[in-house]
Amino acid sequence: MSKLGQHFDNEAENFDDNVYKNIPRYDEMIDALIKAIPFDKEDLRILDLGCGTGNITKKVLERYPKAHVTCLDLSKNMLELAKEKLSGYDSIEYVLGDFTIIDIIDNYDAIISSLALHHIPSDDAKLEMYKHIYAALNNGGVFYNADVIKAASKYNEELNQKVFDEFMKDNGVSSQDISEHRHKRHVNDIPITLTKHLNLLEEAGFEDIDVIWKYYGNAVYGATKR
Repeated sequence: MSKLGQHFDNEAENFDDNVYKNIPRYDEMIDALIKAIPFDKEDLRILDLGCGTGNITKKVLERYPKAHVTCLDLSKNMLELAKEKLSGYDSIEYVLGDFTIIDIIDNYDAIISSLALHHIPSDDAKLEMYKHIYAALNNGGVFYNADVIKAASKYNEELNQKVFDEFMKDNGVSSQDISEHRHKRHVNDIPITLTKHLNLLEEAGFEDIDVIWKYYGNAVYGATKR
C-alpha cells in the first residue's frame, strides 16, 4: 500500500469529524458541486473519484436515487465506512484502487471528486488525470471537483491559512492539533492555483470551464465534454 493509502486508512475513522472541524463551509461546498450536475434524467452513471467515506455519493443519491455510482478510493477503511453510510442504496459499485494509475474504462455522465485530486504530485500528472477523466465521459458529460487550491500570491496563501486556522480554533481544535494539521497538509497536499486547474482542463479538451464556488483555499470548478 502507498504511504498516502496508509495515511487515509489511519485517518478514516475520524475523517468526517475532522472534515467538519477543519474545513469551513464544507456542506456548502459539497452542495454547490451537487447542484452543478446539470441533468434532469435520473438513471445517471456517475464516478466518485477518491470517494472517502461517501459524503458526495450520499448527496448525489439523495438527488438522483436511480443513479448508478462507482465509488473509487485507495483506502480500504474509507470504502468500508462508505459502505456503512450508503447501506440503504443498492446501485453502488465499490472499487479499491489508486485513481492515478487505475484504468477508468466506463462511460459516465458525470465524474465528481472532493478533497482528493490535490494529492496528485505534479502538474503533468494532473493534466494526465484530466485527460483520463475526459476520455471516460460521455459526450455532454461533466466533471466537477471540490478541492483545496493554492493561492496565486504569498499574501493570499497566508490569508487562507489564517482563515482555516481560526475556523479550527473556533471549533475547539487545540493549537498543537492545528500545527499538526498544517504539517500534514504540507506533506500530503500538492495543490495548484485555480487558474492553473482551469488551464489544464482546457488543455485536456474540456469546454464550458467554470468556477461554481470558492471560499478562500477551497473551490468547486468543472467543465463539460462536448
